[in-house]
This record gives sequence, structure tokens and C-alpha cells, in this order.
Amino acid sequence: MKEIIQWSLLILPWLSLFFIGSENLRRFMSVGLFVTVINTLLYQAAYYYKWWREPGLFGWDNVIPVPWIYSAYFIATLWIFRYTYKRFWLYILVNLLLDGGYMFLWYPVQQKLGLASSQTTLAPLPTYALMISVALIIYLFQMWQDNGFKSTHSDYIDHNRFKWLVGERRNAR
Repeated sequence: MKEIIQWSLLILPWLSLFFIGSENLRRFMSVGLFVTVINTLLYQAAYYYKWWREPGLFGWDNVIPVPWIYSAYFIATLWIFRYTYKRFWLYILVNLLLDGGYMFLWYPVQQKLGLASSQTTLAPLPTYALMISVALIIYLFQMWQDNGFKSTHSDYIDHNRFKWLVGERRNAR
């Protein structure tokens, strides 16, 4: 049962990307990759400080479980941003509900199924606060990405000036 759940967490989220749309995938890929880096670092700290332990699917992924970090969290971030980005309060509400459901409902089930160790040193409430903090950080990151792309296109590329330069060169010859 444990392996079926882990394989499902690895494969099913990736299959859902067929329905997200290429524009959304392109737009939110950077925040998905950013949360993957953050979660990778958090799971390394959690392993070192024994905050929590989650066995991996492959044996070599006991520090950073591949089905969670490189599939479920990554893809869930894309979908959450797809439906809530630019509506901050909705984004916060969705994250509060999903992270709370995960931490207080699903994580105890994971522990009973052997998908997570029941010997954790970080209580559920600080873990929940950590999850919400990550959600806020990645929202700010996506805002920065959007503003960065807008300023890149509008401030640095003036198409009329470029056409004028090309026209001047042609007339000079």
C-alpha cells in the first residue's frame, strides 16, 4: 500500500500537467522550481535536525523524498498559482486549508501507514507555520518574477528606437 501511494504521488501530478495549459506552465514554472529548491533545503534541514522523517520511494531518497518534493509539491504549486495568483486572500485561504489539511489530517494518516516517522521533534503547529511561510515567500517570488518580466520588456526593449536604428543604418549605406 505504501509503495502504491508513493508511486501515485510521483506519477499522477505529472499527468495533470496536460490540463494546465502551456501558457500557465510557462508562467508558473519558475515558482514551481523555486519551491522545489526551498523544499529540498527544508527536507535536508529536517533530516539533519530530526524534525521529521519520510521514507523515500527509491531507497536513496530518504533525505529528500522524490514523490513529494519533485512531483506532488512542485505540481501542486503550479495548480495553486494557476487558480489563485493575483488574488492574494484566496491564495492565503487555499494554502491555509491545504497545508492545514495536510498537517493535521493527512500527516497522521501518513504516520500510521509508515509513510512518515512518528518520531518527530518538530510539533505540527510550527511545521504548519513553516509551510505558510514558504507559501508567502513563493508568492513574493512570483510577484517579483512578474514585475521583473514586465520591466524587462517595457524598459529595456524599445521597438520603435530599434527600428529607427536599423532604418538609420540602411540610409547611411
